[in-house]
Amino acid sequence: MLNPPLKRALGLYATTALVIGSVVGSGIFSSPSTMARDLPSAPYLMGVWLLTGVLTLFGAFTQCELVGQMPKTGGLYEYFREVYGEGLGFLYGWANFMIAGSGAIAAISFFFAQYFENFTALPHFTHALTLIGVSEQTPWNIPLLGAIFPYQFLGRKLIASFLVIFLTALNVRGVKLGGTVQSISTTAKLLAILAIVVVAFIAGSHVGSAANWSRAGTAGSSLIGWPLIGAIALAMSGAFWSYDGWGNAAYIAGEVREPQKTIPKAIILGTLTFIGLYLVVNLAYFYILSVTGVANAPGDRVASQMIYAVVGSGGAGIIAAIMMLSAFDTTNSTVLTNARVYYAMARNGLFYRKSENVHKKFQTPHIALILQGAWSIILLVTGSFDLIVSMYVFVNWVLYALMAVAVFILRKRKPNTERPFSVPGYPWVPAIFVLFATAYVIITLVTDIQAYQAGTQPLIRSVTGMALVLTGLPFYYYWRWKRRGS
Repeated sequence: MLNPPLKRALGLYATTALVIGSVVGSGIFSSPSTMARDLPSAPYLMGVWLLTGVLTLFGAFTQCELVGQMPKTGGLYEYFREVYGEGLGFLYGWANFMIAGSGAIAAISFFFAQYFENFTALPHFTHALTLIGVSEQTPWNIPLLGAIFPYQFLGRKLIASFLVIFLTALNVRGVKLGGTVQSISTTAKLLAILAIVVVAFIAGSHVGSAANWSRAGTAGSSLIGWPLIGAIALAMSGAFWSYDGWGNAAYIAGEVREPQKTIPKAIILGTLTFIGLYLVVNLAYFYILSVTGVANAPGDRVASQMIYAVVGSGGAGIIAAIMMLSAFDTTNSTVLTNARVYYAMARNGLFYRKSENVHKKFQTPHIALILQGAWSIILLVTGSFDLIVSMYVFVNWVLYALMAVAVFILRKRKPNTERPFSVPGYPWVPAIFVLFATAYVIITLVTDIQAYQAGTQPLIRSVTGMALVLTGLPFYYYWRWKRRGS
């Protein structure tokens, strides 16, 4: 019996909410702290946020042209398959399943559980661990990768797993339901974040100073030459992690009304919104805490430290609730969008075949959603998501560079094809994006090698990330062989 079609139930507001929700998650509340340690200079850091925002917008413009030409469920997987062949398309989807999508779901749901612990004590299962002869600090050593700690924070992992299960079940029940929840939670999240920024600037005038925006820490003042370039590259990794997810809306093109018009509008509106939001939020951080205070925020909880400096301990519960709302929102958008990649792969015979099944009643790719949830929970419970996510930004920017090159290839290959959306400033905008992405990838690789040689990293993360992606090749050949046989 043929699968029923996916239901076109999402309009502009819900799709824009998915763009914003996929991006504005835990990154903006924790990345500024690590970035300030890597690059202890407020002016440089604001420059990094602005530069990465502009480059993200260039990437968004570039992807919008591809969406207009190929409004297919699966997004970049389908674009790569069309332009470069199904092998590279598969590796993109495999990277999404193994590292990017599932790793992000695990990481952000764990962030939710961290703040959930502010409201109630969570069990550590210390006695049960002692009975089996281990402790929270007992590692599992993975050859060539390093150590993971599956017994740590078991209470948090339990709460995070419940969140993944709940949101997976919610999205199985219908894309419209998932989109409605997304619209409500994203709107609430944006209003809440803007509220704490307003509180910081108005109520924090007694502790804040606009002079902090032009100040650098002691280490930042002495950075010159290659160390400065390396520090900027490290800081950009944190910013790109916070900005990532802007292209996820393209994954659900098959469930959006008038996708050739709606998705480009949603991507651009959403991208402009979160760029502006991030700049304002960072100005608030530096205004209240200074770059040194941001770098030294306990547990990298910059927003919590900022509100504590303004109103004291009374604001802790409010911040924890906002963090949980943000993590809930981003986890939902990531669950909803990424599963469509595996559904598209399965339709082409390049993934577990039943993942192409569409629920007869709810018209959702329920098997793909369940598989995604299961793998995310495995990454979550084992603690391996922390290791995997650290390799993610490098891999993603290799793929983003290929995405932008695809625009040039399609312009040459199909010059007369109708383009509902054309990249503004073509060919300069995609060319700048490609050049920067290439430079960023090279600098990140060099910095990773140097960190490994200096003993500050247990492995070359960028190379290991690419190696993990290439583990998909045996699966690709197996599924292709199986498809040929059937």
